[in-house]
Amino acid sequence: MASWTFLSNHAHVLLCVAADPDRTLHDIAERVGITERGVQLILADLIAEGYLERERVGRRNHYRIHPEGRLRHPLEAHHRVADLVAALGLDDAERGTRPAAAAGVVREGQPGSAASRFSARKADR
Repeated sequence: MASWTFLSNHAHVLLCVAADPDRTLHDIAERVGITERGVQLILADLIAEGYLERERVGRRNHYRIHPEGRLRHPLEAHHRVADLVAALGLDDAERGTRPAAAAGVVREGQPGSAASRFSARKADR
């Protein structure tokens, strides 16, 4: 693997959760190439900043993404999480057979909003 990537580990974890909101810490860590503790800390950051919600389901966690959240860096602040997921989310083969509606994304907003565009793009795939 290259010594650097265009996206941060936070973005990689977010994309993994978008693809499968029930994915385990172990699976995310393996996919991103970091430790389970690293994933745990990143998820805590994303939850604390309002990008994700965590719901306990039995012994596992289920995550929901808030697509209306703005990206943090000033160069990308005009984009929303929905834009990132739509542009870089995993394709259907990597995602498995989960329908877009089960992908853990909270779709709020009016027609034409970033959340609505996200829904429309996913439906077109």
